[in-house]
Amino acid sequence: MIICYSHLTAETRLATMMMQATHSVRAIATHLGRASRTVSRGMARHTAAPSRGATMAAWRTRSLST
Repeated sequence: MIICYSHLTAETRLATMMMQATHSVRAIATHLGRASRTVSRGMARHTAAPSRGATMAAWRTRSLST
């Protein structure tokens, strides 16, 4: 069984960002012709929120410097 995974293109990410304020992930995926899981992963991958690992690394740096 071959599984093919492709990332969202820059144009698709732009459309996703513009639509996410007013549309659900499923509606965006249907409009773009992509799987809803692909769209949700792309949205999570390209957000400004730091990951838990980045937060912990910042905490360790602060605690070691004091």
